Amino acid sequence: MSVKVPVEKLRISPLNIRADKEFGSDEDLEMMKNIRSIGVLQPIVVRPVGDMYEVVIGRRRFLSMKQGGAKEIDCVVREMSDEEALDASLSENIMRSNVDPVTLGKWLKRRIEMSGRSLRWYAEKIGKPASVLSEWIRMNDLSEGMQRLVSEGAVTFRDALKVARLDLPHGEQEALAKTAIEEGAEEFSKTLERLRRGHEKRGAPKGLLIIRVNFGKESEVFDELNRLAEEGGIELGDYVRSILEEHIQSQR
Repeated sequence: MSVKVPVEKLRISPLNIRADKEFGSDEDLEMMKNIRSIGVLQPIVVRPVGDMYEVVIGRRRFLSMKQGGAKEIDCVVREMSDEEALDASLSENIMRSNVDPVTLGKWLKRRIEMSGRSLRWYAEKIGKPASVLSEWIRMNDLSEGMQRLVSEGAVTFRDALKVARLDLPHGEQEALAKTAIEEGAEEFSKTLERLRRGHEKRGAPKGLLIIRVNFGKESEVFDELNRLAEEGGIELGDYVRSILEEHIQSQR
């Protein structure tokens, strides 16, 4: 059941993972237009904090109505702990088709650290494969410039994963980011592929541990791994590595 809450009593929760995102994109303006035409079809979700209410779910709806001059807003009020508020915001954004993997990665890492539990535990809690969460968390390994390009959509999530798995120093990542900005996506992809081939040709750097797995001449397990890697658009070696990383994180 929703209740009307005065706009001046509402603020965006710092645990809303898009709290620091600017409002005013074409998508935001389109939402404002739709709200003016047909109203709000789904109330925002807030939690009481002192004498205020924090917007946990529905940040864009709230800002659209506020900028549209609304004095009161329909809200569903729920008592939530910090962990529950963050879970609600993560769950809402994970379902978005245009999800920002960098933002998700930062907040997923924070959520797991907050709980002190494993990645697998949290994956089961929200009903997402741990391998998917692990890939988002890998975005934390990128340099600031590379993260910005991924958030803006100038570098694809798959290419960003390739960069992260190369374990490049941040200086090299920034040089790659500069290539994407100055020479475009096609040249960026070519440069990234050259870097990947170069790492393969150099062989194992000193201190790098390698695990070799022998499946024999015929193996249904190998065939299935290869199929899943192809479906995800990932090199088989990278896919196997992600599974190992996921398993290690689940045991912590």
